[in-house]
Amino acid sequence: MENGKTKSENSHLEVVSTSQDAERGDVGLAVFSGKEDLASAIDPVAERKLIRKIDMFVVPFICVTYLVTYIDKATLGYAAVFGLQTDLHLHGSQYSWLGSIFYFGYLAFEYPTSFAMQKLSVTKWLSANLFIWGGITMALGGCQNFSSFAALRFIMGALESCSTPAYLLITAMWYRIEEQPIRIGYWSTFLGLANAFGGLLCYLIGHIHGALGEPWRYQFLIIGAISSLWGLIMFFTFAENATAASWLSADEKKLAIERLRDNQTGIKNSKVKRYQIIEAMTDPKTWIFFLLGVASQVVNGAASNFGSLIIKGFGFSSLETTLLQIPYGFIIIFSNLSAMYLQRWLPGQKRCIVACLYVLPSLAGAVGIHTISRNSKGALLACYWLTSTYTASFSMIMSLITANTAGSTKRSVVNALFFVSYCAGNIVGPFAFKPSEAPEYTSGIIAMLVSYCAEIVLMLAFAAYMMYLNKKKEESLDTGLGQDEADRIAAGFSDQTDRENPYFRYYY
Repeated sequence: MENGKTKSENSHLEVVSTSQDAERGDVGLAVFSGKEDLASAIDPVAERKLIRKIDMFVVPFICVTYLVTYIDKATLGYAAVFGLQTDLHLHGSQYSWLGSIFYFGYLAFEYPTSFAMQKLSVTKWLSANLFIWGGITMALGGCQNFSSFAALRFIMGALESCSTPAYLLITAMWYRIEEQPIRIGYWSTFLGLANAFGGLLCYLIGHIHGALGEPWRYQFLIIGAISSLWGLIMFFTFAENATAASWLSADEKKLAIERLRDNQTGIKNSKVKRYQIIEAMTDPKTWIFFLLGVASQVVNGAASNFGSLIIKGFGFSSLETTLLQIPYGFIIIFSNLSAMYLQRWLPGQKRCIVACLYVLPSLAGAVGIHTISRNSKGALLACYWLTSTYTASFSMIMSLITANTAGSTKRSVVNALFFVSYCAGNIVGPFAFKPSEAPEYTSGIIAMLVSYCAEIVLMLAFAAYMMYLNKKKEESLDTGLGQDEADRIAAGFSDQTDRENPYFRYYY
């Protein structure tokens, strides 16, 4: 007893956020007022009802944003088959530079935007950036040469650097670890819908011949306007966490926060902690994620910028090429959803194994494109469609990052480094496709093969390392470290890293 309170009660009081915490946007336990709130069991019926409500108000925003942002940057690939290279007088590797320079902008602003999202509202920052980059997309339609187009692509990349990191942060602030892969799968499927819908939209716009000139100019104008409009809608309606959600009652806000305690990944904390930066930089997991980002995005950089040119190289017309991207998109949708449910059904959520399984069809497709005769248009097209299944592995990688990284500052650093590797892969990918090798692009296809193999090896290595770390955690608990229930509750809402929290367990 101490001042009339038990140890449990004191431990609880230590983790309750102050009014100052709530004012600066930290997400803690400011909504709780007593020990009974934490101690009471969560009503499963009320929780299921709450999850349905969160799914209805959170997931659609991320899905639509993912859709419009991907179409924004992928429009370059569609524009390439409608005369962009001729109109801008591109030569040599300039088209590859237009694909890569987007990610130079992304890379340059990745660290600033990650720390901005730790200090500011994630959803407001995302919405403002989306509104502006929609305007930049529209401006691309008026470009007359390589230099102006490249400059705008760089700015567009800088603005979009907040997008996927924001989706991951928002998902982590709303869902349990075991729920996150499914939700990431939901919004990742919109990559497939973006390919399908983008292909159809660009096919329809491809018939426009107006005062602006070639159809590709209208593609950028119309798609950019849609993005800016959606950015405005998001700014005024999207809540990033339970404390900011006007559509939740007080009891629902309490439940929304309390149910995340077992994540043991901490809370959003606006203070930058130097020791967490050092831990992030010295954690082997960080660099495995980094290498996975490079391996997966070499393929993405190739597909988003050269996919349409690869199909056209099989012998299809420009309009046929845009339509033939639609099945590619639907395979992405099927792959992402099926992978997320498969890992959910498997004992222990074997995310790394599932990711490897979905890389294998892409590996087979790349081998087919490299070896099948150029006279077999149908077989080559089928092999190209197969290469889309790898996107499920990228969704799994993102879910592994959110599940295995704790501590606000550490999470920001790991996310930033991962998206540095994301940029590096997307920068390298287009340059593997040499104009002199068109339409076979032998070097580019070989680069894809190497990337697929590297991703499989890294996934298996990551799983083995997580098993080792979990074993070490169990050994620590067996020695009596951190066995107090109040300590476990406090750790669940503290800003501890995954390494320093004895109750944290790694997912693989």
